[in-house]
Amino acid sequence: MRFSDEQIICALLQNGSVRAAAKALGCSESVIRDRLKGKEFSKLYKERKFEVLTAAADKMKNNISLAVDTLSAVMSDTENPPTVRVSASDSLLRHCLRYVEVTDIIKRIEALEAIQEESEALYEGL
Repeated sequence: MRFSDEQIICALLQNGSVRAAAKALGCSESVIRDRLKGKEFSKLYKERKFEVLTAAADKMKNNISLAVDTLSAVMSDTENPPTVRVSASDSLLRHCLRYVEVTDIIKRIEALEAIQEESEALYEGL
């Protein structure tokens, strides 16, 4: 049986590995691996995978405020045991630190990209 690109891509996205996708489709792993070797299929799979990851990231971003509010409420509630409050505080601090680090990295990448664009524009003018 020949599987469509869409069937294989859906199986890969839903199952997370070639082995699991092959099992779900009832085919050999080599069928999927051979298809992944094709440029067009590989490109389509990467695009669909990126779309799924982007959708998940967007959904998570929509819940960030609620998560911070929840941790803050747990941390601030003096009726909670100290260990619970400390754990919430620690979690909030770790996530804030990670956010600051990622934001800093993004700013640096953007600055490097701006420099690269300026350099390319300068070389084009020569």
